[in-house]
Amino acid sequence: MPKEQFLIAMRFLASSVSVVSAKDSSGKLYAMTASSVTSLTIDPPAILVCVNKGASIHDVLLPGVDLCINILSKEQQDISNLCSSKDSESLRYANDYWNTDETPFLKDAQSNIFSQVDEVINYNSHSIVIAKVLAAQSADSFNGLIYADGGYLS
Repeated sequence: MPKEQFLIAMRFLASSVSVVSAKDSSGKLYAMTASSVTSLTIDPPAILVCVNKGASIHDVLLPGVDLCINILSKEQQDISNLCSSKDSESLRYANDYWNTDETPFLKDAQSNIFSQVDEVINYNSHSIVIAKVLAAQSADSFNGLIYADGGYLS
């Protein structure tokens, strides 16, 4: 099947927008926008995220590393854009959106899912990162940022 047909079909799959955040062993902060995030199991709680091998956060996400899946709210399109562009990589944490005391997380996200990498499966251009969920917190009501057909849905 031609790649273009697959890309067109996938544009019609609406997804929540998340930012994956982590620190490396030296304390350097990383963040990446992701729409390929899904729950894996409830017992035990586990989540998976697909990460392009070219993403700067990719090599940080090793078994045992803590990360946070920050599910964005509709008001956080700017954060999504900031964390999706290589050109703005140095600016991702140059704001007051974050708590970076331990595992970095977005303070006003729709939800924060604190996890620890359990397994990484390589698959062509991406890695499937499987993480066990350690804790989660969420806003009182749904206001999630959704992406489909090349843009954010209102």
